[in-house]
Amino acid sequence: MAKSKYVMQYCSYCHQETKMEIEGRMETGEGQSDGSRTWYRCLRCKHSALLVRAEPSGKRSGSALLDRENCIEYRAEKSYVIGQTIYHTEWDDMGLVTSKLKISSGVQAITVDFEKLGERRLIENTSME
Repeated sequence: MAKSKYVMQYCSYCHQETKMEIEGRMETGEGQSDGSRTWYRCLRCKHSALLVRAEPSGKRSGSALLDRENCIEYRAEKSYVIGQTIYHTEWDDMGLVTSKLKISSGVQAITVDFEKLGERRLIENTSME
């Protein structure tokens, strides 16, 4: 799966959750880039910011961070916060909510970093009509 050069992130300058473009990675002293620190530019106000991203799921120490008893069962009707751990019953997988965004159709979605499936986007806060 190819990485996008855009990410939905909260801009501390214009105080909105906006689409941000990746400007570049921060380099260490030896000329190598540090993957956890990246420069982003807000497409709304054009302000640049250095953001520190959480380490990818491959570097996590197994299921030490995620415990089934502490996870909330995923349902599309519920609303979730960043950092919350969820359990998807159909996929039998636990994951960490890493970001929230609004899809073009106006539906709210969350990005979840699952242990087995990797990063997936799920809808949230749907109303039964």
